[in-house]
Amino acid sequence: MKWSVEELPECPSTFEVARQRPAWTVVRADRQTAGRGRFHRVWYADSGGLWASYNLPLESASGRNWGLLPLVAGVSVMEALREYVIEGLRLRWPNDVLVGRAKLVGILVERSRPDMASVGIGINVSNDVVHLYGRTQDPPVRLADLVSCCPTPAQFSRTIARSLAQHYLAFVESGMEALVEKLMAAWGERKPVVAVTDQARHCGWFEGVDSEGSPVLSMPDGARFVVPGTEVLCLRELI
Repeated sequence: MKWSVEELPECPSTFEVARQRPAWTVVRADRQTAGRGRFHRVWYADSGGLWASYNLPLESASGRNWGLLPLVAGVSVMEALREYVIEGLRLRWPNDVLVGRAKLVGILVERSRPDMASVGIGINVSNDVVHLYGRTQDPPVRLADLVSCCPTPAQFSRTIARSLAQHYLAFVESGMEALVEKLMAAWGERKPVVAVTDQARHCGWFEGVDSEGSPVLSMPDGARFVVPGTEVLCLRELI
């Protein structure tokens, strides 16, 4: 799939530009002045990081749950990073890529139009993150500190685009079943969590996801419990 790429020196948010562009467009900015994460948290996006939005056509995914796209994007980013063999690299449900407990990547998906979703991906590449300590929910980590030959944001944006197209088209063709094996490999070790929904809090051991992309928990009594993925507000690790 050939992407159309638009690169900007600065903008408030790549989301705001991307929503005006067609599907299969990437909008990347060197710097964002009003970036945001989930739940409208502030996203610091200074020069040196990868700040981009990737538009995907939802009509291609008719019959699929577009709410699973954060998982599709998470797998895509993980696969793009695998060539660097980063120790401790893992996916936190549904849309953060961590190295141990430090955050390398944040993903936010919005349905910008009825026929299109925008996948916002922010990656600490070589941007200054020292000032972020104590100001963000997770401690930051940079790709430049993890690998000996670090790509530029523009280079890695192209790698992400290729990976995202590949995994999105697999999802369109076969649903989450096409990605479950890679998802299971992305979680890291089994860990205790609490899955929070509007109605309840479910505590158990996170085992991964089922074929529909919903979190699977082992409960204290040994039972297996599936939390509908569309209902999960957040999944917090307890250790």
